[in-house]
Amino acid sequence: MLSWIGLAATAVASLTGLLALWIRVRWRVRQEKARGDSLIAIAEALPSGGRLRDQRADGSCITLTVPATPVSGSPRG
Repeated sequence: MLSWIGLAATAVASLTGLLALWIRVRWRVRQEKARGDSLIAIAEALPSGGRLRDQRADGSCITLTVPATPVSGSPRG
């Protein structure tokens, strides 16, 4: 009888740990998607030659430079 209780307690503890991990991963994925979406919106709004640097609290950073577009239609002599 005691072994069944121990087995059930171990199973519940394992499932609880897995559920907590799944919740954390799902939250992290949502945060990363929101961050990516906002970076894309900012990058699309940058003028040519603009630069964006995003730094996280953990110290990692992303630097994006939009290349300057050449002026088209300029007259040639």
